[in-house]
Amino acid sequence: DLEEKYKPDRVMIEYNGMWMLNDLFTEMPENWLVYQEYSFADSQTFLSYNTNMRQLTYDKLQSCDVIVFNRYSDDVDMMTLHQIVRGASRRAEIIYEYPSGDIIPDNIEDPLPYDLDADLIEIEDRDYAIWYRDMGEEMDKYQDKVVKFKAITANSSKLPKGTFVVGRQLMTCCIEDIQMAGLACEKPGKKPEPKQWLSITAKIDIARSPAYGSKIGPVLHVISYEPAEAPEQEIATFF
Repeated sequence: DLEEKYKPDRVMIEYNGMWMLNDLFTEMPENWLVYQEYSFADSQTFLSYNTNMRQLTYDKLQSCDVIVFNRYSDDVDMMTLHQIVRGASRRAEIIYEYPSGDIIPDNIEDPLPYDLDADLIEIEDRDYAIWYRDMGEEMDKYQDKVVKFKAITANSSKLPKGTFVVGRQLMTCCIEDIQMAGLACEKPGKKPEPKQWLSITAKIDIARSPAYGSKIGPVLHVISYEPAEAPEQEIATFF
């Protein structure tokens, strides 16, 4: 029993990478909190693992604070490692460790694929996943921003008048984890019909909405919308 075995203020747990992290989090005692999460990967074999067991590698990257690629050498493709990590998380610190023990931090910049300072931020179809995740991780910087994007309407009959949900099906690592990445919209009047692709212009307010239950999230005050063609790739991805 974890709670009886460990009673100090802080405990370091070494976790087998073949298990899913959610299994650990589910079994942890209720009064335990995760203080910091490190992941370690062999840079010489990581790409093979990612190719053949993408779901397992993504699981270890999406919530970690620091990822250390050990056994690193200059012939390893740093940019590829960097892009795989950023496909799972934009906040994880990346470190490369040589066999000698010397380390170098990852200083590759990750500019957003859209202009956050523009009067109207236009989100291309291919960038919906990046926008959705970045907005979830750093909501405050999107306060009062005006955006234009394409999404499909969801069935929101249980929401109050003037509130509806739009979004895209989003795949983070594999087909099994596809889920709706939805956003709360508010606009007086009749709601748009469900399962309709729209081009939407809206101003973002970080606030509570019935669509998010008790949580705070990006609420889109819709300025206008119009019917649109479905994207060439309807499922949004980070790849």
